[in-house]
Amino acid sequence: MSEPDVDYCHLNLAKHYRGGERQTEILIRELASRGYSQRLVIKRGNSLKERCRDIPGLEVCEVASNPVAAGWAARGCRVVHAHEGRTVYGGLVANLLFGIPYVITRRVVAPQKDRVLRRWAYRRAARIVAISSAVVRSIQARFDGAQPAIIPDAHSGFTADGTAVEAIRGQYPGKTLIGHVGALVHSHKGQMTIIEVARRVAESRPDWQFVICGDGEDERRYREAIGDLENIELTGWVENVGDYLASFDVFLYPSLHEALGSTLLDAMHFGVPIVASKVDGIPDVVEDGVNGKLVPPEQPEAIIAAIDEVLGDRRKLQAMRDGNREKAKLFDVAHMTNAYLNVYEGV
Repeated sequence: MSEPDVDYCHLNLAKHYRGGERQTEILIRELASRGYSQRLVIKRGNSLKERCRDIPGLEVCEVASNPVAAGWAARGCRVVHAHEGRTVYGGLVANLLFGIPYVITRRVVAPQKDRVLRRWAYRRAARIVAISSAVVRSIQARFDGAQPAIIPDAHSGFTADGTAVEAIRGQYPGKTLIGHVGALVHSHKGQMTIIEVARRVAESRPDWQFVICGDGEDERRYREAIGDLENIELTGWVENVGDYLASFDVFLYPSLHEALGSTLLDAMHFGVPIVASKVDGIPDVVEDGVNGKLVPPEQPEAIIAAIDEVLGDRRKLQAMRDGNREKAKLFDVAHMTNAYLNVYEGV
């Protein structure tokens, strides 16, 4: 076989740009900064193409949303990295057709249907990576003998503009901002619980203002549920995520299930204390009483009590802020990239 033309081929056939796609992008950017040649294979129409247009040494290949097309597009690459579920089969195709080793990153904890082809694809992979201990457990429950490496996501390295942060806070004078960033999908992110919390504290805590950033399939449902509540706002999609995170006093993340929650890492990067659901991989990054509070999912009163506790002790609040900024350094893109390079070099 001839020498490969490209170091690493990244496969991501997601429909939309979400957390997993952001992680794909920041890994590619860091690898490019270190001089590696790369190819990105995406579903035609995904905004990931435009977002990655400026990355040096990156070839972007748009394909139909099927694994055969994705696997064929990997020809000439040294290692294939499958970043989401459908691309596992793309990696298998590249391996069968061209002998290219492939790495799988699993980013979700949802159970997978037991299919012979999926089992084969996972067993044939050169390496399986999980982003949290919860994902490891879900993989091992399905694939006997699997030994995934754990490589957590990285924070996005967002920056904040002081003037923009002041402008955001200026919209809510005298308010404590309790914020959230995520795709608007209750079955995953649990944002209806935020709306219920806002409803319950509308009179008892008039200084609390809830701000939810993001878009998604449940946006209309949420707006109808909010109705005439004045203490909660849906901003829609925002590009300046860092400005919003820097403006929040507390970050609220009431997910119903979550492999890790990379947005939590972004909140930590800005030193924002966290109140989050105690589910799946979230306890890997949020230590109850240390850098935030963990609560059972879909329990508004538990969330209210946790926010009260976080805000009620100024000394502890500052310790959480300082601790989160320090802990976020363990989840920077350099750490993540070094870990993936170790995996790539070992296949």
